[in-house]
Amino acid sequence: MNYFIVASKDASIYKIQPTQNTGLDEVLEVSKTYVGGVLDISHGLLKFDLSELSSSIVTGNITASAATLVLKECYASYLPTEFTLYAYPVSQSWDMGIGTKFDEISTAGVTWENRTTSTTWLDTGGDFVSTPVSSEVYTYLSSDVSMDVLEVVNSWLSGSIPNEGFVLKYSDIAETDEIDYGTLQFFSKETNTIYQPKIIIGWDDSTFATGSLPELVSNDINITFKRLKTKYKIGNIDTIRVVGREKYPLKTYTNQYGYDDVQYLPETTYYQIKDASTHEVVIPFSEHSKVSCDEIGNFFKLNFTNWEINREYYIEIKVERSGNIEHFSDNDLTFTVEK
Repeated sequence: MNYFIVASKDASIYKIQPTQNTGLDEVLEVSKTYVGGVLDISHGLLKFDLSELSSSIVTGNITASAATLVLKECYASYLPTEFTLYAYPVSQSWDMGIGTKFDEISTAGVTWENRTTSTTWLDTGGDFVSTPVSSEVYTYLSSDVSMDVLEVVNSWLSGSIPNEGFVLKYSDIAETDEIDYGTLQFFSKETNTIYQPKIIIGWDDSTFATGSLPELVSNDINITFKRLKTKYKIGNIDTIRVVGREKYPLKTYTNQYGYDDVQYLPETTYYQIKDASTHEVVIPFSEHSKVSCDEIGNFFKLNFTNWEINREYYIEIKVERSGNIEHFSDNDLTFTVEK
C-alpha cells in the first residue's frame, strides 16, 4: 500500500537576497549561478508533518518499509550533464513566511540569513546535519525527483534527530568551486497544479490465500473491476476488486459462457494509478502495489489520505506469468476523490 504525506511548509532562500522571504512562491529552487559575475546560490526548504504517520505506525495500520520524496520539475536551465542533488535534515526550526522572491522587500519568515524573523541561522543558508542524508544523481535529461529518504524519515520517527524538514542543495564542494550549476525549479506546496511536494510511504500489505479458486491460466485474458465506485472519500481506505477472465471462454453444458467463473490472477500481479488528465503516475507498479487474493477473488486496497481531490484517476494492471508481462488498462473507466 502507499500513503501520501504532502509538504506542510516550504520556501526557497537566496544568497544574493539574504533577507528576502519566499514562503508563498509557487516554485522551490535549487541553484548555483553567477549573476553579473556575482555568485548566487539558492536552497530549497521543505517540511512534512509526520504526526499522523507516527500514530498509524504505532497502531499497526502502516508499516513504513519505503519512503520516497517526490518533486515535479517545472523549470531547469544550464544544468551540468550530471550532478547530485542532496536532501539534508534541517537541524533547527524555521518559519515559512508569506513573501515571494520578487517582493523587493524584506519579509518576515525564513531567509538566507534568518530561520525566523528575529533569529539567525548558525550558518547562513540553513543549518543541517550531515548524516543521515538522502541524495539522487540528476542529469539534464531528468524530469522529476524520486529520492529514497527512508533513513531520514526513520530517524525523524525514532526521535534521533528533530523533524525540521529537508534542505535541498548541491554538494558543499559544488557550491564552492567555480562551475555554474544552473537553476533547477520544482513545484512547491503553493502551486495551483497537482504537483505538490510529497513523501510516499510504501509497504507490502498483500495477502494471498486462494481457497478453492482455480488459477486463471488462459493465454488470452481480460481484466475488469467489480463494483468500482465513481467517487471515493478523501482519507478513506477502500477495497478495489480485480476480476480476471478468459477473453474467449468456452460454452459449458448449460449453454452458458464462463464469464461468472472466478479464477485468480497470479501473485505477481500489480496495480498502478494514473491521473486521467495528465496520465502522470500517482502510484507506480512496485512491491508496494501488489494485488492480493482471498477466497472470493483478487483485490487491493487504496489509502486515499492526502490525494488530490476532484481529479479523475484510472487503474492499470500488470500481470507477470510464464516469463511474460501483460498490461491492462481502461482509461475510460475512472474514479474521483472528493471531500
